[in-house]
Amino acid sequence: MVTEMIETPFKVFDSCDRCGAKAKVGATFLNGELYFCGHHAKTLQPHLIAKAITIYDPERYMEKREPLG
Repeated sequence: MVTEMIETPFKVFDSCDRCGAKAKVGATFLNGELYFCGHHAKTLQPHLIAKAITIYDPERYMEKREPLG
């Protein structure tokens, strides 16, 4: 599956769906959207790339940083 990078601004109240911190990365899946802080975006990077339809990553977390394991 090819993941497309999109440019959609975050809203002020968008927060990480895992911990509630400020959202840095957004991902769209077949059944909706999820937002992640930098930590969780790095931790879940392989899964996001494999399963997301589109990813919004304005600070390039998915390109610059190695996934955490």
